[in-house]
Amino acid sequence: MTQDSAFYSSLTALPDHSGSSWRRTLPQQVMAWLPVTLFFPVGIMYAGILLFYIALIVAGGWRENWLRLQQHPLLRPVLLLSAVSLTIALFQSRPAEIENEFWPGLGHYQTYLFLLPFLMLPAGAWQRRAVRLFLGAAVVAATLFVLNFFHLLPDNRLFHSYAMYLGNKSILLGILLAIAAGWMLHELFLYKEHRWLRILMLMYVVAALIFLSKTRTASLIFACFVLLMICRNFRWSWRSMLFIGVLAAGLAAGCKLAAGLPRPASCVINQVQAPPWELAQIRMLCTIQQVKDFSEGRKSTDDDGMRAEIYRITAGLIMEKPWSGHGIASWVPNYRQRAQGLSSASMTTPHNDYLLYATELGMPGVLALLWIWIRQLLIAHGMRHHPDLQVREKAMLLAMLTVAMLVGAMFNAILRDAVFGLAFMILLPLPLAGIQAEKNGRC
Repeated sequence: MTQDSAFYSSLTALPDHSGSSWRRTLPQQVMAWLPVTLFFPVGIMYAGILLFYIALIVAGGWRENWLRLQQHPLLRPVLLLSAVSLTIALFQSRPAEIENEFWPGLGHYQTYLFLLPFLMLPAGAWQRRAVRLFLGAAVVAATLFVLNFFHLLPDNRLFHSYAMYLGNKSILLGILLAIAAGWMLHELFLYKEHRWLRILMLMYVVAALIFLSKTRTASLIFACFVLLMICRNFRWSWRSMLFIGVLAAGLAAGCKLAAGLPRPASCVINQVQAPPWELAQIRMLCTIQQVKDFSEGRKSTDDDGMRAEIYRITAGLIMEKPWSGHGIASWVPNYRQRAQGLSSASMTTPHNDYLLYATELGMPGVLALLWIWIRQLLIAHGMRHHPDLQVREKAMLLAMLTVAMLVGAMFNAILRDAVFGLAFMILLPLPLAGIQAEKNGRC
């Protein structure tokens, strides 16, 4: 019986041997620009994906593409998640109230299938170019937030999500800034040239993320990236342990102080007129106090704190059928039945992919999803120890993307909503395309 080498230490980047003609490299050229579309209306992203599919067909080379995909270590986990959802869909009953939502609901669980055509691409210079274009687009996005703050942003539908809070699209913009800031931080350790320019760009994007993007999830994701970088460069010594102890004590004291402060007049940021630094402080205070309310069994008094209510009721749904789940598209009718009269009764998602998967697919669905994300982390670990420097440099990019998905899924519909899901499917090939896991050893 064969087994993967430990933590994919033999991961290899497969180069492109199909020639350098314009037609053959067209998919890579389109893919390099796709991350830029994420910062603009979702229709532009969809058009970019369609253009990529056309380019992939025009380029040909299907035999090489299929062989490349077959050797990719993410293929089986992705297919397993789809198989689990399709099996549950096949055997579940479909009450009349979910008939219209069943097929869209089933489609949401196939989001990772959109990644597979992207993984047909070979590793190449296009990946580095795509990263640079993505980071450049993040700087442009930060500038658009700044222009909007000074009321200089043109009244144009192209920039509407920077001027108005548009739910998931606005949250995505913040998450994209967090990912870009994390990648900039990573590059700051990699490259020595233009160091001060890199520092200024990082500070600029982080400032826009924290003070202007109006999303706590993105700020938390960036904090996790900083922690990830600290762990990667951690050296055991009494100084480092003292630093960690002081930092932990400071955070604990700050949270305790914030929990005892008077509650802000409103936690709905869109209704608060205040400078960005005060808005950031209000969101921090509201978050800490809502967590305190939830831990002490008290109902939050503001609409922004209804997530605790959603989580509590959804947890009860999961306990009813923990292994089989309630079926595809079943969360909405089941939740509304149990949340009648509550402010959260109109919600269409639990704002947590783990809870959604557990409710509709049961534990098999949750485990299949976690297998994909754990596999991504294992691939990143193997890339980190690869002899090729270019492969090693992409390891942290993949690790950060995976952490963003793991953390984002706790508070948002990362895969339930195509706005989030397809954005991550576009970013994942930047470190993942062209990777294969060689088999060795017998047991």
